[in-house]
Amino acid sequence: MNNPISGMLTAILMILFLSSCLPQHSVILVTDPDGRIGKAEVITAGGKQLLEKPGDMTRVSGSPASPSSVMTAPPDYIAVTFAEAMAAQPLPPKKFILFFATGTTTMSTESHAAITAILTVCKKRGVTSIRISGHTDATGTDQFNEKLARERALLIRDLLLQNGINPDLITVSSHGKGNPLVPTPDGVAEPRNRRVEVIVQ
Repeated sequence: MNNPISGMLTAILMILFLSSCLPQHSVILVTDPDGRIGKAEVITAGGKQLLEKPGDMTRVSGSPASPSSVMTAPPDYIAVTFAEAMAAQPLPPKKFILFFATGTTTMSTESHAAITAILTVCKKRGVTSIRISGHTDATGTDQFNEKLARERALLIRDLLLQNGINPDLITVSSHGKGNPLVPTPDGVAEPRNRRVEVIVQ
């Protein structure tokens, strides 16, 4: 799905970077670190231009003038000109999903390996937050599912704490059977919904 806000923010970064370097401002739309591309509309008193594809570029020389026709900026020009601005962008969040046996806090075999992956990511990047959310499938009562989802999330939190993660970085939430990964009718036991999601920022 396109992310117009993200793309627009990236474009704004580009124009701010050049505003102090060149008499003519350039706005270039680039792909987000996670591969998504948004849109950016550059508007002056003289007209407007819409940037829609990676590398789309327009130049603005002042408010009365219309932005130039959209052209394609060469990748090497983007890499060299905006290296500092792009390096300053935060890394995209990393998401992990761990699955559980029905009605329990017992993780699947594959999910144990995900704990190691989470810890590796935390050590490699400057982590600012870790969001842990617990979920269940649509079987059982709302009260039971709320409790079970929280217990699953707290289990993952405790495993991270045991491995040296700063507790101040972690937030925990329980969604019960709400926000399913795979929507199902009530009462359906869907394994992919019995999960904990961990988002490392």
